[in-house]
Amino acid sequence: MKRRDFLNLGGCAATAALASGIPGLSLAAGTKMPVLILIELNGGNDSHNTVLDLNQLSVYKQLRPQLGLAQDERVNLDKNFALHRSLAGFKDPWKSGELALVHGLGYPQANKSHFRSIEIWDMASAHDEYLTAGWLANVLPKISKSEIDALIFGRNGSAFAGGATSHIQLDNLQSYFKKVKGVKGQQQRAANSALQHLLGLNQTIVDSKALLMRGLAKEVKLKTEFPKNPFGRQMADIAKVICMDLQIPAFKIALGSFDTHKSQKGKHQQLLKQLADGMLALRAELIASGHWNDVLMMTYSEFGRRAAQNGSGGSDHGTAASHFLLGGRVRGGHFGAYPSLSELVDRDVMYSTDFRAVYQSVVRQWWGQPQFSLSSGLDDLKLIHV
Repeated sequence: MKRRDFLNLGGCAATAALASGIPGLSLAAGTKMPVLILIELNGGNDSHNTVLDLNQLSVYKQLRPQLGLAQDERVNLDKNFALHRSLAGFKDPWKSGELALVHGLGYPQANKSHFRSIEIWDMASAHDEYLTAGWLANVLPKISKSEIDALIFGRNGSAFAGGATSHIQLDNLQSYFKKVKGVKGQQQRAANSALQHLLGLNQTIVDSKALLMRGLAKEVKLKTEFPKNPFGRQMADIAKVICMDLQIPAFKIALGSFDTHKSQKGKHQQLLKQLADGMLALRAELIASGHWNDVLMMTYSEFGRRAAQNGSGGSDHGTAASHFLLGGRVRGGHFGAYPSLSELVDRDVMYSTDFRAVYQSVVRQWWGQPQFSLSSGLDDLKLIHV
């Protein structure tokens, strides 16, 4: 990859946060940095048409006479579960034990507002708890070996905001270099706290620019063809940065909108295909580069959808959902319990696994922080080979 090619695309916005951290977290010296990639399915993905419980097909068809997937619109994962046919490529990592499905994810008294619920998922809060820092905001600085703790591609960096994490939000790598070309560091301190905060943000941009320029010198050339859509191009950028070996521990990317209130089938099929194609291209690239065992992809969304179809050929805001973890050291299989489609509360399925249990298990197992806790009483999910 030539430098002149690297500096030649789209727009960006840069943000950062600087504050105190959580005591007691650190990564062992000499340990290679494990990388987490958060994939937000923005808008509330319809989990019931993403992962199907084949043991509940009769109820599923009653609830979704038009919206439900026919046999030729799904692929069997095993004898009990099927995936939307757009996710057929997931069968390969499933067979090799690299894909985990966590079912019934949610939280008590679920909020079905887009804005409030995604805040709850990003902050790892209870439904009535208002936190000021994202669930990774004070984790990453304690384990990171890089000047930059996270790169956010596209929308919503709230999982990293409000704490000690130094992070950058951008659209793509090339436009980022173009926008920050003239940014220089500021050495002085300001008496005004607001101005000092802005100077800190400026310094984070300078640090990220220098870090990525060091990576650029490695002339990374991708071996895999990534999809020619925004999600695919951003996944290609993530692959480039990982292959630069810059020790950045976390990335975030979003795909959407999954807010499929009407005419869902076609749109949902397209979105799930983009998701699968992008994730599988990244997997192929990182297998080829030798980084796959050090990378974990995890999907999340503000909520699922209701069990029954609505009158507009779509689905409305719901509660519990299934999500994916994909990586070279993932313990493949099913976790949690798929919600009953016949035992509904106010037309919603009931959650079985608190989403914070996934977050807590990931920090403990992926980054080797066994004492880390988000909340008491959470299940310990054995998601990662350690």
